[in-house]
Amino acid sequence: MTKNSSFRPAVIYARVSSKKQVKEGSGLESQNSRCRFYAQARGYDVVATFTDDMTGSKVRRPGMDAMLGFLKQNKAMPHVVIIDDISRLARGIDAHWKLRDEISKAGGVLESPSVKFGDDSDSHFIENVLASSSQHFRQKNREQTISRMKQRLRNGYYVQARPAAGYKYIKGCLTSAPMRQI
Repeated sequence: MTKNSSFRPAVIYARVSSKKQVKEGSGLESQNSRCRFYAQARGYDVVATFTDDMTGSKVRRPGMDAMLGFLKQNKAMPHVVIIDDISRLARGIDAHWKLRDEISKAGGVLESPSVKFGDDSDSHFIENVLASSSQHFRQKNREQTISRMKQRLRNGYYVQARPAAGYKYIKGCLTSAPMRQI
């Protein structure tokens, strides 16, 4: 593509919370689609997409780090960084502002179809409320998950992700397996 005054390169960052969501859901696909539609409506040229399948409470993520590296390498031509929703960037207020700052320092300009980012006091207030809400949702979800797992244990169910030693999981049922001789 030739450079002209209307060319505005963009990258997309999408995140889901787990590998299971990648296999069984369409979260990354729908985020990517919504961000591409947003970019097209604004005349941006999406040149790369970066994804992660891990918690938003962490700042260091492979896809995020790759995107920041890409932005730094292309700092001479600032890129728009499109996220589907503020919660896709981070699920913690500290992580949110750290990433927002890193994206800016790397030459990125953060945009989203869900929220308008700005540098005035009202924009920062709204952004803080939304980032804080995302953090609360993550923390509340964790509390509820632990509470439900404890109750399932009380009801006699096994709740760990992997079967206990000496057992194997076969299509929805836990069965004993021969123990290996050591």
